[in-house]
Amino acid sequence: MAIIVRGLETRDEGGFFDCAARVTLDGREREMTLRRYGDHPDLIRREDTYDPFAVGLLVPAMIRGEPLVIEGAVDEFLLLVLRSLVQETLRLMAPGWKRVAVEAEPRVALPATDWTKGAATAMSGGIDSMHLMRHRFLDPAVPEALRVRTLVHHHVGAHGDDDRVFEEQVAHARRVADRLGLPLVGTRCSFTEAYRGMKYIHSVLPRNVAASLALDHLFAVFHYGSSEPLGGRPRMTRFDGIATLEPQLLPLFNTTRAVWMQFGADATRLRKTADVLAEDVLCGDLLVCIRGFQADRANLNCGRCYKCCRVLLHAEADGRLDAVAGTFDLAGARRGRTHALLRLVHRSLGPWRNGNETDLLKYLHERRFPFPAWIQPAVALALAVHGTRHSLRPEPQPPAQAAATRSTAETSASR
Repeated sequence: MAIIVRGLETRDEGGFFDCAARVTLDGREREMTLRRYGDHPDLIRREDTYDPFAVGLLVPAMIRGEPLVIEGAVDEFLLLVLRSLVQETLRLMAPGWKRVAVEAEPRVALPATDWTKGAATAMSGGIDSMHLMRHRFLDPAVPEALRVRTLVHHHVGAHGDDDRVFEEQVAHARRVADRLGLPLVGTRCSFTEAYRGMKYIHSVLPRNVAASLALDHLFAVFHYGSSEPLGGRPRMTRFDGIATLEPQLLPLFNTTRAVWMQFGADATRLRKTADVLAEDVLCGDLLVCIRGFQADRANLNCGRCYKCCRVLLHAEADGRLDAVAGTFDLAGARRGRTHALLRLVHRSLGPWRNGNETDLLKYLHERRFPFPAWIQPAVALALAVHGTRHSLRPEPQPPAQAAATRSTAETSASR
């Protein structure tokens, strides 16, 4: 058997702009679509290609060990690497995936990248995307060809078939776009059927590249925000996916129309968080909570999950809690403070040891964070494991209490 793609067509239906094709998968033919939406003035001005289908269906073909047959043309640069380098790079993470044939006609074209269109990037509201916006949108030194001018938010299977979560995330991305004065576009892909049974983190990159290729007439450069620092070992586990391969994979998807650039792999989570917290315009829309949108919650972020706690402890150390007060439940964070500190130390020391928590713990120590006395021995132990000496310091006291303590000490000394 083979995965076969044929019958490409473009449709404008009900305010959406669809790119559709007939796809034979697992012996059955069905229609797969890339439904584009948004408020960019040039959204519907394009001639569609098979490029998104070639990228989006390569991994399913490798998993099944079946040829990918495109009955049409694919960008000649893209086709060359899909047949070789992309597959070998993916197999660094998943050696069990098969090397497969990719059959298509090469689409020959002179380089036609229009650098005046600037760049696009995905917007989730998280640390990675906000960090990218600070350096590729707000920074006045960014070359105009690389400055973000379009935000995107795709539906490529991150939340399965839960449309409610997707709509809430799009609404948030639109608020960010409106605040920054940028258009928001996106693609809703029906490729998810081809990825059934596969964890999203193992195929997130080709899914998003495929969705963005359906919009490549809107940008010259696509900045892809990385969630992992350089140097990670490619592996496919419950918690590890394709992110460590982003620096090698992304340039391979360049076409005659658009260039893909990885951003953020040179920065730790600690540095990214510090950069975002320094910008009021980004703090106001920061969304990191793992608990998702909840109708009965006044704030975007619960303030108690591990991602919220990480940001809030950092903000407290930097004196920036006021900057995030509108988006985080600070009252909830105060109620969960004991648990947050215990989790920070545990994830710096125990079997769930995590580099992000270790970096944060060291940073809090450097900033002379007021750890309560009851946890200081555990903090000292965790830091010692990582080669940092921590001197136990008395827990800070309110001024009146501190004065009373000094007075008692002085009285005892006089005796």
